Amino acid sequence: MRSRFADTFNHDADAPDYDVDVEDESHPVRAGYAELLAWVVHNARIDARHDVLELGAGTGNLTRLLPPARRVVAVDVSTAMLEIAATKVRSTVEWQRGDLLEYFDRRSDRFDRFVSTYAIHHLVPDEKEVLFRRMRDAANPDARAAFGDLMFESARDRSRAIERYRTKWPDVATAIENEFFWIVDDCVDALRRSGFVVATQRFSDLSWGVLATLD
Repeated sequence: MRSRFADTFNHDADAPDYDVDVEDESHPVRAGYAELLAWVVHNARIDARHDVLELGAGTGNLTRLLPPARRVVAVDVSTAMLEIAATKVRSTVEWQRGDLLEYFDRRSDRFDRFVSTYAIHHLVPDEKEVLFRRMRDAANPDARAAFGDLMFESARDRSRAIERYRTKWPDVATAIENEFFWIVDDCVDALRRSGFVVATQRFSDLSWGVLATLD
């Protein structure tokens, strides 16, 4: 199953400037970026025994922060971003060019840890739920998943944000309208239906961390 907008959000053209863009945390979309990546790494609790799957590796900004693990698989749909990532990460990583959902179609690999930052907001709501189920199916006992992404607590908060940003930050309002920022309430429910125990933490007006664990 390939996600509906995989080609729309390929981001090959954005790859050369991406790392410069994310350093500007004065922009609402990037506010809390570094802190959120650090939170994901801390809460994933990766160690040398673990097999790790990173969904949406981009230019490797999260990948290079991950502790040594038995295996790290990093998936992204953008060839250009993965090429940059490979130059930045010294540890052994299995770089996989592909769609986040499609990755699971022909694989039976199982993982102890799942991590993702600023990628899953490209999936429409029903695709997010499919992804959570596929992660659960690919999870070893005691697995953990740590996500950092663009989110709203509720659909009402999303609507209010569009109006709030429309004048001062019209590009942000457009991004909210055209992309699929998580609705925390809905995604927490979807993760719980997939069997995860869930905790959340907010980092900025638009960024949240979500931790999903198996008992």
